[in-house]
Order: sequence, then C-alpha cells, then structure tokens
Amino acid sequence: MTSRIIGIVSGKGGVGKTVTTINLGLALHQLGENVTIVDTDTTVANLGLQMGICSFPTTLQDVLKGTDNINKAVYTHPLGLNIIPSSISLDSINADLCNLKHVLNDLDGLVLLDSPPGLSADALSVLDACDEVIIVSTPELQTMANALKVARVALNMEKLVLGIIVNRYTHEKYELNPTEIVTMCDAPILSMIPEDINVKRSLFEKTPLISYSPYSGPSIEFQKLACDLAGQQYRPPKNIHMKKFIAGIKTLMG
Repeated sequence: MTSRIIGIVSGKGGVGKTVTTINLGLALHQLGENVTIVDTDTTVANLGLQMGICSFPTTLQDVLKGTDNINKAVYTHPLGLNIIPSSISLDSINADLCNLKHVLNDLDGLVLLDSPPGLSADALSVLDACDEVIIVSTPELQTMANALKVARVALNMEKLVLGIIVNRYTHEKYELNPTEIVTMCDAPILSMIPEDINVKRSLFEKTPLISYSPYSGPSIEFQKLACDLAGQQYRPPKNIHMKKFIAGIKTLMG
C-alpha cells in the first residue's frame, strides 16, 4: 500500500496536538482525502475521548502486540473520519512503539500521527515512522525552545519538517511574533491558530471544532492548512464575513 505519514509532534504537552490532529484530519477528509488519524500517545491516550468514543474492541496496542492487523483497529467516526485509537486502560500504557513503522505499512492514504510530546523513546519511535513532520507549539519562548529541539532531532533523522503550527495565538506583546518564531526555529509557519473559547466548548461537546463552529477563526485556519497539504486552493465559504460575524455573536452569547 502507499501512504503519506505525517507526524503531529511537539516539544511539550498541552499545546493542542490532539486538537490539531483531529481538526486537520477532518478538514482533509472534507476535501475528499483518504485520511486516518492515529493516537500514538499510548501513555496518555485521549484522541478517542475528544471524539466522544471511549471504548474500542481493538486498539493500537493490540496491533503493536501482534494480536490484530492494523486494519481491524480502524474505526470510522460518524463524521466520516477514520481513526485508530489507543486504549485508555492502565494495562496498556507500557506498549512498545518500536515496530510502529512496520505496522503502519498496511495503511493507505494520508496518515496523521498524534505523537507523545517531547523526545521520549515513544516520541522518537513516532518520528522514525513518519515521512514528514508538523510541529505544534504555543508562542511562548520556553515552549518554542522545546519545539526547536524536536525540529532539530527530526532533521537529524532526515525527516521533512513541513513547518510549525503556532497554536493559541493572541497577539499579546509577551508572545513571540511570527518573525521571531521563524528566525528561532528556522522553519516556516504553516498556520497561526488564534485563541478561541469555542475550542474548549467543542472539547466539552466531544465534537471536532470545525464541525462544532465551522466559521470560527481556528476552523478557518485548519481548513486553509488542509488545502495546502492536499495541494488544493482554499475557497472561502460564501458570505464568510457575515458567517464569522454571526459565529462571533454566538460565542459572546455562550
């Protein structure tokens, strides 16, 4: 089979890696791409939880142990997105990701890996399994410094670093600006995802943001990035300014 495997990685936890994987994956699916998202954070697995599905008969851990073929662990979300979850059971947190690259060979299409943060052995196994890498970071100096370490390791492993997604950007003066980020990390910025309360609300509703609030700032950015990755031209929805205005009113009303 032929697949394109992109690792969604970060230097630390809590920067929005899983949210990015889910929404970017769904945006790509909506463009007609054959896409599968994989929860490779077997220690703190929450991709399935964020999508409102808590229990799966077959998980990535079963595949890694050789119990099942990876295609048996593929589930289709009601929104149409294919996902491969990891188990949230305490009995499954010590899964060995060393053969992750091998088991992914049976997948076809575009594969997004929601990676563990940092440079642990599991995170390095995920990097090894990737063809390309997208780094997710928030715009604070310390977080970006950790992102730089991951970028350098990925380059040393001869992975193509597509660039950085700067998440939860607010334009505050204490944040790194785009020029500083590009200079510091020596990598292009793929997207600046603005801070938006709808992200937390969508997590509470266990619904991907681009389905929950499709005209919010972050949703538009995910859709633009999906078009870039798929080699398609982004076409804004009709009456986008009015729709964004209405979405903003709904946000203020809660």
